[in-house]
Amino acid sequence: MKQAQSIEIAYLINGEVISVRRLSQRGEWRSAASTFGLVAAMSIAAALAVALALLAAHRVVYGPAYLALWLAIGLGAASLAAARAAARARAYNIGAGIDDDAFSALALPLVRRTRAGYRVALVPGFTGRIDGDRAPLPVESLAREAGARLCEVPLEAGGRAELTMGAATFVVRSLPDAGRAPTLPAGAARRFVRRAFLPLELAALASIFCAVRVGAQIGEAEMKSAIASHATPWEVEKALRAEAQVQASALHRCFDVLPISCQRSGYVGVGVSLSREGEIRSHWIARSTYGAECPVEQCMSEVVANWFFEPIPESIRVVLPVQVLRTDRPLPYGPARAAADLERSSLRAQGPVEKKAQSSVN
Repeated sequence: MKQAQSIEIAYLINGEVISVRRLSQRGEWRSAASTFGLVAAMSIAAALAVALALLAAHRVVYGPAYLALWLAIGLGAASLAAARAAARARAYNIGAGIDDDAFSALALPLVRRTRAGYRVALVPGFTGRIDGDRAPLPVESLAREAGARLCEVPLEAGGRAELTMGAATFVVRSLPDAGRAPTLPAGAARRFVRRAFLPLELAALASIFCAVRVGAQIGEAEMKSAIASHATPWEVEKALRAEAQVQASALHRCFDVLPISCQRSGYVGVGVSLSREGEIRSHWIARSTYGAECPVEQCMSEVVANWFFEPIPESIRVVLPVQVLRTDRPLPYGPARAAADLERSSLRAQGPVEKKAQSSVN
């Protein structure tokens, strides 16, 4: 069974050890998991803080959308931070950046793990040798063969490489992966977490903009009538007709108890006497396209009593024509049976009239 390997890199200046870092696959998993958990916890804390702030400000948001937003942002930010932490734990970087493990005029990953194993990068200017199961390999010849390109040499299990550039020396050793899993360099995890603040801030901003006030008081703009105070009588009547037509859907219940022959659309003239505040003083059914076989006037009058209208410039007494549509409830026994019953009732109503007309001709 192949034993897992870890890589130990010692950074020396003029023979003095400056830092030592170890790379291993277990360290990558540990760094990714710890960073993911830290960012996820920070996302949960931010979501709770924003929720408490909105509650203190007497504002509310739509719960499912709020949870979905923070869940998507939190998981996305945590996953991105974990991927960056795993990539950082996978390589030993040298350069002049703050995230680099050692200072160097050249910026490159000195040691990194690939699917084939760990590799050591060589560039012109390096001296030293690589020891393994085979004969030692001089670093100068390998770098010279690569020319200006970056050359990566695999480091075998138990191998050792010593690379020197100026006063800096890097000692790279391959060891069995034992003991506690290595962690990221100091401060690296905090930098990954700090980058997650931007999406969380955007989520908080979106939550604030989508929040609405709790029990907002009705202001003068909401109380203002939709009918202008300088409207003419004809403009007032048109506005009242539109308001009556919107409320005409309540008339459907007057037809649900009637025969199939009455289940049809028609027109009704609703008479109302309104005060300036829009209150109904009196109401009546002035005309209707439904005959005596469809007694709906009384029911319609009761329904109209519950209607309301916008305030108007002056009190008015007017008849409002309203189109009545059939209820949305399905017809009993299906539409075909309803159409047949309607046709039969119509023929029955026309029968005596035709017979009387024929007898008068005779």
